[in-house]
Amino acid sequence: MWCNGIRRVAVLCVSISGYFGTAYITLAEAPKSPKPAAVGELPAELPAELPAELPALCRAAQKTFVPPGKADIRRAKAALKGAVSRLDARLKAAGPSAAGWRKYLQWNQMKAELARKGDPDPKKLSPIHAKYAQKHEGLGLVWFIDVRDAMRRYISTCDAVGNPKLKANYEKLLEDLAGHLESYAKNPTAEDALWIGTAVGYLEQTRQATSLVSAVRRHCCRPNLFLHVSEEIAGAGMTDSVDDTSPVEDCILGTAIRGTGHTTGNIVVELIPNKRQGAFETILHGVTESETVGYKGPVQIFSDGTTRFTARKRFRIDEHGIEARAATSKATTDTTTTGIQTRRGSRIVERAAWKRVCKSKYQAEWIGARHAEERINERVDSRAEEMLARTNEQFTNKFRKPLVERKLFPQTLRFSTTSDVLRVMALRADGSQLAAPGSPPKLIAHPDLGVQVHESIANNMAQSALSGVTLREEEFLATLKDLLGTLPERLKPEEGREPWAIAFARQRPISVAFAEDSFSVTIRARRYYRGEAKHPGMNVSADYKIVKHADGFKAIRQGEVRIFPPGFVPGKGKALSARYTVIRNLLERRFKRIFEEELVPEQLALPGKWEKAGKLALAQWKTSNGWMVLAYSRVPAANKLAAVAR
Repeated sequence: MWCNGIRRVAVLCVSISGYFGTAYITLAEAPKSPKPAAVGELPAELPAELPAELPALCRAAQKTFVPPGKADIRRAKAALKGAVSRLDARLKAAGPSAAGWRKYLQWNQMKAELARKGDPDPKKLSPIHAKYAQKHEGLGLVWFIDVRDAMRRYISTCDAVGNPKLKANYEKLLEDLAGHLESYAKNPTAEDALWIGTAVGYLEQTRQATSLVSAVRRHCCRPNLFLHVSEEIAGAGMTDSVDDTSPVEDCILGTAIRGTGHTTGNIVVELIPNKRQGAFETILHGVTESETVGYKGPVQIFSDGTTRFTARKRFRIDEHGIEARAATSKATTDTTTTGIQTRRGSRIVERAAWKRVCKSKYQAEWIGARHAEERINERVDSRAEEMLARTNEQFTNKFRKPLVERKLFPQTLRFSTTSDVLRVMALRADGSQLAAPGSPPKLIAHPDLGVQVHESIANNMAQSALSGVTLREEEFLATLKDLLGTLPERLKPEEGREPWAIAFARQRPISVAFAEDSFSVTIRARRYYRGEAKHPGMNVSADYKIVKHADGFKAIRQGEVRIFPPGFVPGKGKALSARYTVIRNLLERRFKRIFEEELVPEQLALPGKWEKAGKLALAQWKTSNGWMVLAYSRVPAANKLAAVAR
């Protein structure tokens, strides 16, 4: 069909005590993402610890249970019909290629059930919903996801109405949530974040405990990615020199002017303070030297001219791309008349022409400068239009569109600028996920490129994109090469060995944890493949310690790569069976190449036109409280900043 690229978003399946079902809630689908907070609602500094009243709010909310009724079913039904209508429009736009999807999804049966008099039968919709919940490529697109989620909500709501155990299960859910919040306040782990996010997402979806939901979102869903780019780096790809020769055609005070102009100059970039968008100006300082001939009646006027100008073009950048204002410029023109002649060589006419030229010199120069401004503005706008179209196309097609279509785009993406820094702030957490609980550690002073990333954004993206997905080596390496341009040596396929594939676990398929100057990575799989051979699932983990050395930083692996079946604790219980030992040995060879004993960051070379900024060296590498902070500075300035960091 039309779907290619990023692997589909998988469903978060978590069973916890609570609301739907006879004794447990099964939150099989992630509810809609929360509405992102406005910029003004995001304070610069946040408390390091969660407020103590959150567990108390949980227990107080136990008394606020509202049993679902017919109105809830009507809302769920309307949401389902709306989602089906949007998917129907998308399938029609796809043309004949959508026929297979309609057949697979039992489209006609579903439409008939939704069109029947009264409410659709949830028992007839359940097997259709199971089709949407499969892990096929394409079902991760937003149109399918919306139908899947809406159908699950409708089925669950119908099952909940009249359930006598709902209230007791709801109260237990809140009691358990209070315990997880207390634990998270003391030690914010990814396990607690997963549980809390799922529970709060369910409460939001079912319109329960709204004050509690708002409070948890306010304190546990803060931006989890910050990017800091200096003016020098931001503008490096746009600074340029101009050296251009072009024809000159004009008409000033009735005189037709033709000739040649040679323009030289330099383009610089300045950031413009703006709290709500990124804003910058390109400034062209230039000079045009011209040789022209003016024609008026029988007279020809030969002139040399010098036009000095400054042209400005302002740009604004936000989550949708870049837009620009019309260029403005200021020019001054000085001319020197080098000769006047007539067709017949009449001295009387020439003397009269000299007088008129001298008398109108300043007016002609003023008009010429205004005309030059118009030409400069038109040329700057024309060149910027081409650049904007190309940049926005790349931003849309390679970044925004693929993520939006798979519900992976950040819920909040904000740009802002000061006079010397471009800042980007992002929050990525869907309705069943938490983000950062506080502010990141500070960057060192004046880095050229700084990143502050919370472990939640990596974990959330992995959960949404890889839950339950089977990823094959060739697909993984092709995507990685497309992103990086080249493959690291340790990731290249081993010659003569069959390709591998990973069927990721449905919960926390890949997770990272950032502790004090250390980090860990865990890959969870329910199955591995080597060629056509199937092997049982194993969890692969590696721990690293960040250390400083004479030349910068490196991460040293702590112990061996750990490869064990899910739930297996070394030294306790039975030893690994022969079947698990075989796959463990196969994985150990592969993952030791990926998780090397030492990871030494290389200097960064920015791509394309930004290469002129020079290489960037790591001057700060810090992890703590779930955050990783990296600061890069241009060589050799990085060495000075690294000394400050020590």
